[in-house]
Amino acid sequence: MRDAFDESDILHYLEGDCAPDEAAAVQAWITADPRRVALLDRLQSVWRLTGARTRSWDLARARASLRRARFPAPSRWGIPPAWAWIAATIVLLTGSTVFWRRPPLPRFREYATLPGQRSQLTLLDGTSVLLSVDSRLRLPRDYGVRERAVELEGEAYFVVRHDATRPFVVRTARGTTEDLGTQFDVRAYREEHLQVVVAEGRVVLRPAARTRTASPLTLHPRERGVIDAGGTVTRTRGIPVARYVSWTRGVLWFHEAPLSSVIAQLGRWYDLEIAVSDSALLAEPLTISFGPESADEALTALARVLDARVTRAGRSVQLIPVAPLHSRMED
Repeated sequence: MRDAFDESDILHYLEGDCAPDEAAAVQAWITADPRRVALLDRLQSVWRLTGARTRSWDLARARASLRRARFPAPSRWGIPPAWAWIAATIVLLTGSTVFWRRPPLPRFREYATLPGQRSQLTLLDGTSVLLSVDSRLRLPRDYGVRERAVELEGEAYFVVRHDATRPFVVRTARGTTEDLGTQFDVRAYREEHLQVVVAEGRVVLRPAARTRTASPLTLHPRERGVIDAGGTVTRTRGIPVARYVSWTRGVLWFHEAPLSSVIAQLGRWYDLEIAVSDSALLAEPLTISFGPESADEALTALARVLDARVTRAGRSVQLIPVAPLHSRMED
């Protein structure tokens, strides 16, 4: 680990402009000393404050302070003077006629995929994330300094670098998932229940505070946890994990899933808007899989199972059953 950093390193870290490996190095240097962590908190607070309004600054004095800072030499307080230039540049001096307005920094970094798109990410701590279609992952700018918490809408597969002092937490609208040394999948699309599938290790699944009606649930390998809209937590043991995470290999697998969920995921996967002419079919359970095939091939396979025909105009798809559901039930 490097012993010191120059002013550009710290500035880029504060503003979120570091390359991942550079940010990881700065972050490791900060977390190595609790005093650096506390100082970073104060600096970030001032950094946000200075972006909120126009202030007057003595730039000449700030530059002189910066030039006097010699970064390799430690201060008598054990805090390298790399911080001194930041403190100098944020000292508010009255009576100056120089004005500077810095736009406020966003509090989060955000990664998003479009329908039909997936993305592979490696976070600063080495955690690997495969972000599924039509999904969004948000990280605070100080991710990893005090805690490792992310926010997810959609689906992602996580391979977490475990750190007992800073557990990795995935927050969603319906609950949180905390790793205990893990590989796991989180599915949290807005219109669906929260689903967590554990491949390795353990996770703790907690309902959101506003719906917290059940105790936290610890999930082990080959277990699936679900939190519904009311906050009820359920567990299924002995699941075929490979099938639940088959999307990471380009395969969609559904087991006794309502047709509404199947067409919603196909729509995300292929960037389509899929409708069914007979709404009674939407609750019909389906067990079906789709390989790495084209959208038309997947729609043809689905129509065959439903005994329906497909019409398509661009992104708009209509599934029209050959016979209405009620007539098939009578048969």
